[in-house]
Amino acid sequence: MIAGPSEVLVLCDGTTDPDWVAMDLFAQAEHDENAQAIVVSPDAAFLDAVERAITHLLPQMPRRVVIEASLAARGALIEASSLADACAVANRVAPEHLELAVADPQALLPAIRHAGAIFLGRWSCEAVGDYCAGPNHVLPTAGTARFSSPLGVYDFQKRTSVIEISRAGAARLGGLAATLAEGEGLTAHARSARMRCE
Repeated sequence: MIAGPSEVLVLCDGTTDPDWVAMDLFAQAEHDENAQAIVVSPDAAFLDAVERAITHLLPQMPRRVVIEASLAARGALIEASSLADACAVANRVAPEHLELAVADPQALLPAIRHAGAIFLGRWSCEAVGDYCAGPNHVLPTAGTARFSSPLGVYDFQKRTSVIEISRAGAARLGGLAATLAEGEGLTAHARSARMRCE
């Protein structure tokens, strides 16, 4: 997987304090200029309120220059047609961190297929996950959450496949393997498999 730059996508129904959402964006954007901070909501007025909160709060931030550069290059306020559409956008982005800042996050959870870590409800901010509320802090970024998982125990284990095929199994599988190998033009593979089922 790819770990970095940091990303957050905040999916909102319009009921979360816009200042909270703006600060959640800043929390990712302050990492570096390549960080990504996105809000998706079907509520256009709420997105306007978040934009006003960004404008109001940004001058107070010690890392303002970094945050500003990050938001300008990779930040977005996206209006979705519905919460279902917002979930589709989230799955397309496959963010490192996904905040479901909605009244009923459990209702949306089944629609989410791609995210490194999912934070449920407006009280579950990603910043707390960074430091004390998550199993780890190494998560897939750059859309790799579509096929990769957070760092886990398996990443620290060496595994080996062990295969044993009986004579009957070779007779059953050899022809199938040979057919597939021939389809790829790999004659030696095909003969190796077929010899054991003759």
